[in-house]
Amino acid sequence: MLLKFFRIRSSAHSISIGFALGASINFVPSFGMGLLISIAFAKLFRGNTVAAFLGGVSLMGIFPFLFYLNLVTGQFVYPYELGEMIESAVEEAASWQATAAAGFSVGRTFIIGMLINMILFIGSFYLAVYVIFKRYQKQILHLLYVKWVKQ
Repeated sequence: MLLKFFRIRSSAHSISIGFALGASINFVPSFGMGLLISIAFAKLFRGNTVAAFLGGVSLMGIFPFLFYLNLVTGQFVYPYELGEMIESAVEEAASWQATAAAGFSVGRTFIIGMLINMILFIGSFYLAVYVIFKRYQKQILHLLYVKWVKQ
């Protein structure tokens, strides 16, 4: 996968956009459609679709951690005490309003955290991948060829 990534023949900008958008989709609960969404976003923003696919696959294994990160980040904007919310929802189990209010509060926190994380993630990954492709692509390809292919 790494060799395929560095062999992509496209501009550094297109590859960076594709990879950053593809990887950032893992912050969104996409219910199995993440790779298709990442490719669609890459096409929409004129990024490389192969880089978007590889970006989407690269972080797929840590999506539970990314979801938790969404909640932690969202708590900085909308702080709440999850334990107290669950207790109040359980105490008023007959009241669907309390349960719905707890769900909306957690959902709002998750979505705000997701948006903040995606913005920060896309910006930082775009910059990192752009610099790597602009400055070090040939050296990395040579190193990969010597270490993996030539053996």
